[in-house]
Amino acid sequence: MEDCKTPSSFFVMNDVLLIGYGNPLRGDDGIGWAVAERMAEGKTAVSMQTITQHQLLPEHAEPISQAKLVIFVDAAVGETPGAIQCEPVQPIPPQPGAFTHHLTPAGLLSMAQDVFDHCPPAYLFTIIGAAFEFSEEISPLLQQKLPELLEKIEAVAG
Repeated sequence: MEDCKTPSSFFVMNDVLLIGYGNPLRGDDGIGWAVAERMAEGKTAVSMQTITQHQLLPEHAEPISQAKLVIFVDAAVGETPGAIQCEPVQPIPPQPGAFTHHLTPAGLLSMAQDVFDHCPPAYLFTIIGAAFEFSEEISPLLQQKLPELLEKIEAVAG
């Protein structure tokens, strides 16, 4: 019988896992998806697996447990559109009921540790959005800031 704390042998340990999340139909909220798509094109020096999702899900704990480093990318609301922030994420157990509507990067790291006995280092990159109306395009400001965001992610991942 397989130990439930042993990740599936189907998955291969990845150097970096990037999870871009948000709503790509709400303008700048789709920046995580745009970053993941750029990274998935393979034009970076870092081996990277990418996941895009509207929100973080418990199912992400397994691929997180298979990574050596995890990078989360999301949009944020704030006073300075285009401002980029990077902060380390530490595992914090999710609050009861958090699985149904809102799971944080810290909660996912905690799940990866609890279920699969591996919690890699992780960082959350956020960029303050300028436009969150219904649109499949990110704002011109965030399009302009995208190369800088990609460079910062590559610097952390490399």
